Amino acid sequence: MQDRENRMLYDGSAFSRLWEKSAIGILTDGTGLLLADSEVIFCREHRGVEFIGLEEEDSYSKWIEQRICNNDKILQEAAILEALRLSGNKVVLSENFEALGLKPSRSWAMRWSSENHPSRGDPESEIIWFESKDLLHDKPNGGLTTLEDLLLWCVEVEDRGRIPEVLVIDEEHSVVTYRLSEADPTGDMAELTIEIISDISNLDRSPLGENGDFYPSVKMWPHESVGIPLHGGRQLDRIESEVIYSNDKDSMSVTASILNDLWSRGLNTRSGFKYGTTWRCYSGEVGEGHAPWLVVDPTSEGPENWAEACLSSRLASGVNKKWLYPIYDIERWRYLQISRPPSDSRWSNPKRI
Repeated sequence: MQDRENRMLYDGSAFSRLWEKSAIGILTDGTGLLLADSEVIFCREHRGVEFIGLEEEDSYSKWIEQRICNNDKILQEAAILEALRLSGNKVVLSENFEALGLKPSRSWAMRWSSENHPSRGDPESEIIWFESKDLLHDKPNGGLTTLEDLLLWCVEVEDRGRIPEVLVIDEEHSVVTYRLSEADPTGDMAELTIEIISDISNLDRSPLGENGDFYPSVKMWPHESVGIPLHGGRQLDRIESEVIYSNDKDSMSVTASILNDLWSRGLNTRSGFKYGTTWRCYSGEVGEGHAPWLVVDPTSEGPENWAEACLSSRLASGVNKKWLYPIYDIERWRYLQISRPPSDSRWSNPKRI
């Protein structure tokens, strides 16, 4: 055993089996495996591999202390790798992409299912991970926020035919899994034309201040997506009224612009207050089915960190809905969906406490 290129060269008798059965590390000249620090930890704790010099707990602990000096995220990476591999997944870390002929990617790792292997086919997913306390609206690269950058990463991964997976780790080193996708919510409601907007704006109304407008004695309301029926009339909230009475799209607030986009997609919007969002969206008339989508208003709500994002997505999943976060990109709204994976793809590690 020796350090090479900040990785460990393991040349014990089990090195060939570790690669052939578990795709751990990377073969080097047929004489051993180069292992990243997280892979060393996994092999020692879960594959019974004995590393010379790390047999005793004291020496092992000192080695970890030394490796932390090079990478202060080693403990989190080891927990993430453990969560992925305990289910039998094969995992190739980013430092091995080029050596295995995998095209460049911004991902931390790529994952193969238990019955597949990197030597026999393409990965099923690509992995990126965060700590639960990591903020979603900061700009780590100086330009895009974390969520904006994640949308681009998600599209890159999906374009390669793979699943974008996010693993989140908390302060107790418990790991949970979520999937990303770009949603394209559409419905069957009629187009909200300029003529319909004009018809509504010309109706008699009673201003309600910050609560919008009330249209009394409405017999034939021009469009079911706009407002709610109330006391024989129709009430529009403040944002709905802004869309109706705005002179053009450029003059709308961010919130009104999102609502206008949802209407242009044929969606029927209602308050998402009960679900912790601004809107719940139906594909058709209210009452004909449930609302598949929950959409947040990024100007006034939405998660600040990954702990809150996981909670929001979990709550949406619990009521059979999809949680969407709007992102403005080149004069159009796009929607990032953060969702819980199927029950057989929720990678997690053993609880230690």
